[in-house]
Amino acid sequence: MEEAKLIRMAAAISDYTISSMLRETVHGAAESINQAALSVQTIPCIPAHLLNDLARAQQALAEVEQSAANYQKERAADVEEAQKALMQDWHPHEKDELASNFNSEA
Repeated sequence: MEEAKLIRMAAAISDYTISSMLRETVHGAAESINQAALSVQTIPCIPAHLLNDLARAQQALAEVEQSAANYQKERAADVEEAQKALMQDWHPHEKDELASNFNSEA
C-alpha cells in the first residue's frame, strides 16, 4: 500500500515538473511574440493584416499561457493530495522500527 502511495507521489511530482517546464516555455514564447509585436509596429511597411495576425497570435498565446498555469495548479494539487495520502499512513514509531530492523541485519 505504501509503495503505491510512493509511486503516486513520484508520478505527481514528475507531472508537476513537466507542467512547470511547459508553463515556462509558453511564457517565454509569449514574451518573445509580445516583444516582436512591439518591434514590428515601428516598421511602416508592414501590412495591417499581418499586424492583426500577430495580435491574434498574442491573444492565443495568452490563452495558452493561462491554460498552462491552470494545468500547473492542478498538478500542484495532485502533489499535495499524494503527499497527504502518504503522510496519513506514516507513523513516527515506524521509523524507529525500520531503523532497528536495519541495524539488526547489519
